[in-house]
Amino acid sequence: MSGLSGLRGKRSEKLVLESYFLKKEGKKDHVSQYLSSLKRDGYVIIPNLLSEEYLSEVRATLKPYVGKGKMAQKGRNNFEGFKTNRVYALLGKSRIFDKLVLNDKVLSLLDATLLKNYLLTAFHTINILPNETPQPFHYDDQYINIPRPRPPTALSTMWAIGESGFTAENGGTVVIPGSHKWKRMPTEEDVAKYARPVVMSAGSVVVFYSTLWHGGGRNVTKIPRLAITAQYCEPWVRPMENQMLVVPREEVLKLDPRLVSLIGYNIHPPFVGHVDGRHPLKTLEEDQKLSSKL
Repeated sequence: MSGLSGLRGKRSEKLVLESYFLKKEGKKDHVSQYLSSLKRDGYVIIPNLLSEEYLSEVRATLKPYVGKGKMAQKGRNNFEGFKTNRVYALLGKSRIFDKLVLNDKVLSLLDATLLKNYLLTAFHTINILPNETPQPFHYDDQYINIPRPRPPTALSTMWAIGESGFTAENGGTVVIPGSHKWKRMPTEEDVAKYARPVVMSAGSVVVFYSTLWHGGGRNVTKIPRLAITAQYCEPWVRPMENQMLVVPREEVLKLDPRLVSLIGYNIHPPFVGHVDGRHPLKTLEEDQKLSSKL
């Protein structure tokens, strides 16, 4: 990645992208079809991964934070959505959400795409209410100041949680297939010609590169479009949401080890993420020993 900024010309850009996407193929058979779609379109839909029982639990847990719930909050700007509920810090609110972050099929795709020790960069609820307007088109690692076209620095997921899933009418995420390889911003003509809504049932997930141009759709129905996004970044990228502060220190060692690593308690070689020259987990183990003596 460090050499990307020095490359010039269309041939160099083409070689960089081809070498990245070809390198990521040939992985485990059960994810090869998803990798193929990602390479071609920049996104892939994986249907029906969550049970209705689990979805009901998630909806019940989110109820106080969305719609007319006592703790519901709407977006602070047009990007977040003035008629959209945003619920951040999910890992600090309930352990029910851990399962979404640790879905095996999604993790297999991440393992084949990102470097080892990748991190959870964002994890929150997006509840698009009726009469919400379209979100501006963007790509999720837009804050990474490396010229496009380039390999993605992250992979995003968007889970359909609401009973109605994602439709063209209720605010289903709108994507521009293939735009992960574009150097330019999409024009109005591009949007009119190429943009398409993600349509999927409740319990399904769309996975897409952080370089794919996309945005939340307009909700012209009378029912909110409830979704949860989990986004994962390369281990050398600073996460957008500080998960290490979201989860109380005393709770970390009780979590699945994979989740502990994802929220930042890991070391990326040679020493990215250390605390006083040591693995960050050692500080938690010392806390635990100290508390047991009190």
